[in-house]
Amino acid sequence: MKNYFDKFPDSYVENSRRMIQTPSAFARSAFFYVQETGYLKLKESHLASRKNLNSFLVVLVLSGSGTLMYDGISYPLHKGSCFFINCMVPYYHQSSSSDPWELIWVHFNGSSSQHYYQYFSSKSAPAFFPGSFPELREAFARLLEINENSDLSAEISSSQLIVDILTLLLLDITELHEENHPGHQKIAQVRHYLNEHFTEKFSLEDLSQRFYISKFHLSREFRALYGITLNHYVIARRINLAKKLLRFSDYTLEETAHSCGFYDASYLNRQFKKSEGISASDFRKKWIN
Repeated sequence: MKNYFDKFPDSYVENSRRMIQTPSAFARSAFFYVQETGYLKLKESHLASRKNLNSFLVVLVLSGSGTLMYDGISYPLHKGSCFFINCMVPYYHQSSSSDPWELIWVHFNGSSSQHYYQYFSSKSAPAFFPGSFPELREAFARLLEINENSDLSAEISSSQLIVDILTLLLLDITELHEENHPGHQKIAQVRHYLNEHFTEKFSLEDLSQRFYISKFHLSREFRALYGITLNHYVIARRINLAKKLLRFSDYTLEETAHSCGFYDASYLNRQFKKSEGISASDFRKKWIN
């Protein structure tokens, strides 16, 4: 992994640190990998503009303010804000001339980067104020420090830190999405009820009447809030319980099915195979001590 240093002109930069990396073939195939990570504190306004760049970018605004223009939409940025974007989409970011900013960032990629970004963008605008800002700042500082070295251990540690950063971002926006979702308290009550009663027989009509909410609205809002349908949520809970009973009890398949809320062993096997790719009985054989 090669290491490069770059510096902005002294005329408009108070402090700058940039590491550009060339990942190994193994890192490209197995890890999240750093393309560039850096720190910048400006003395005056600066604009960066790109498009069609095969990279994902996360930026923290440590101080100052500016603007992100992404996919034709403008987002104001201030101290404590963050943005996460896909650099294939045209964008620019520009520091305020009256309040130049201080940034820390990472350009990264990896085999599952697109999936992380798709989840993020389905729940959040590209720019927001993360509640985990201190933890993110620490992870970015560590990432920059690690990338002063050029070896496999740096690539391994960098991949872990990128996962940490993405995890913090996704947890933040998931919590914000749930808190800001209209009627989230009512839907949360439904989920709590399902967690307590998923082994029992009930219908969407039963839930609708119990919580005084239309069937259509309940189905739509549950999926919008939790990213899964009511039916799939209940089946997943039942499958989880079935796994425990198959591994740690001497229940027959029929007894396991009834204990988990399935009609019979045949239905348990069908749902289990759909979920896990193997039947419940095969699962027991593979996991039995």
